[in-house]
Amino acid sequence: MSGVPESIVPSQSSRGTKRKWVPEEDAALVSCMVDLHNIGTFNADTGFKAGYLNELEKMLEKALPNAMLKARPNIESRIRLLKRDWSIVYDMLNGQNNSGFGWDDHRQVIVAEDAVWDSYLKSHKEAGQFKHRSFPYYDQLTAIYAKDRATGKDAQTAADVLEEINAEDVPSADINEDRNEYYDCDANVSFDDMDVSATEPQTDKNQGGSSSSKRKKKNSDTTGHFSSSVNGAATLLAKNMRAIGEQISWSIASDVVVHQGIQ
Repeated sequence: MSGVPESIVPSQSSRGTKRKWVPEEDAALVSCMVDLHNIGTFNADTGFKAGYLNELEKMLEKALPNAMLKARPNIESRIRLLKRDWSIVYDMLNGQNNSGFGWDDHRQVIVAEDAVWDSYLKSHKEAGQFKHRSFPYYDQLTAIYAKDRATGKDAQTAADVLEEINAEDVPSADINEDRNEYYDCDANVSFDDMDVSATEPQTDKNQGGSSSSKRKKKNSDTTGHFSSSVNGAATLLAKNMRAIGEQISWSIASDVVVHQGIQ
């Protein structure tokens, strides 16, 4: 069948032509979107402007020549689903009242305690899927769509930003068709399970602020490391000063003995 994997071939259904995307296609699509965004020709405040779908079709034809992905309906519908999922994750991480959520950059998953999940899901049922599921394209899509999202319901005013900075006394940070499940997680992910070394606030590539709890945790860790370093340096300095003092005392005593012998 011309070397096209069965999972990529469009299938017929009673509702028309449906297509199941595979992870390799998603990765190629997002990669092409990032490249197109970096070129800048089709950039707009909402992400891209008219004509970008045809350009993506050309780029994907080179990257995946056997996939037969068309601007419409394939690429358009897939981007709509990716952006919807990204918006859910983005709102969880950057909503003004969502300080209980964090992002594990290593595993590409949302992390939070069960109580935080339970409270949030009462009014955001669509987010439940990400309690057990990663979203590997969050960072890339944030670089493309965060500006548009920030001007919507989650936008912070300049006064809000200044108030948050002053309250925490820290520098502001310049601040993921048929559904695939991307990558499932084996169990609930909490802060106790997360890879702390890989979990950082989202910087300017996201153009979104990280939660205050993450910044406070980072500040606390930084302060602890700094204090340990200062204490260690002070201890080492004290030992060196003591050794130098002993050497000076011994030298003076030797000089006295020599002087007395000469007399």
